[in-house]
Amino acid sequence: MTPSPADRHTPPMDDAREFILVRHGRSDYNVRGVLNGDPSVPVRLTDEGVQQCRAVAVELRDDPITLAVCTRFPRTRESLGIILDGRDVPVDVYPEFDDVRLGCFEGRPVDEFRSWRHEHGPAAAPTGGESRLDTLRRYADGYARLVRTTHEACTLCVVHDVTIRMMVNAVAGDDPIDGRVTRIENATPYRFTADELADGLARMYARAGDAPTAPPVPPMR
Repeated sequence: MTPSPADRHTPPMDDAREFILVRHGRSDYNVRGVLNGDPSVPVRLTDEGVQQCRAVAVELRDDPITLAVCTRFPRTRESLGIILDGRDVPVDVYPEFDDVRLGCFEGRPVDEFRSWRHEHGPAAAPTGGESRLDTLRRYADGYARLVRTTHEACTLCVVHDVTIRMMVNAVAGDDPIDGRVTRIENATPYRFTADELADGLARMYARAGDAPTAPPVPPMR
């Protein structure tokens, strides 16, 4: 029998695990105000982004991080390396946490995509991209795997704005897609317990319940 979403992500009682979510440092595409949802495009950190990540390394230096997670995007891997600052920590790559697949909006100005999104519902997908509901389900599946399979006391995840934002809203009891938090700043840590992630997951799955299953994440070109 296929387990329910709750069965897939419910942690044990008295779960003391901590998860630190951090958006990557400021990138050159952030500065230009254009979009990147294709992990094969080599978007790098700016000098400011590097300094942001160094500041996070100092902030987290006393945290007992023994596992790290990033996405397939170079800006998350670069940020993670700076934040770990030489720590010998195993790294898992989670394609489920990749940034939103933008299709025809790849490399286009952010405002163009926001205007399109304003005119379409969360189930609509741009040509060659994915809908917000598909994105939500994909992120929920990633968080479910993280909570279900990660046994470290403290896990660092360097991911993307929307990856974190949907969980922050869900944990707060808001709509994961249209909640009050509309932006996650670069290189800002967010801390969650496993129980909090599980609560957020329940809301994410409930919101995505009418969404089709997201297609498999394609391999990098």
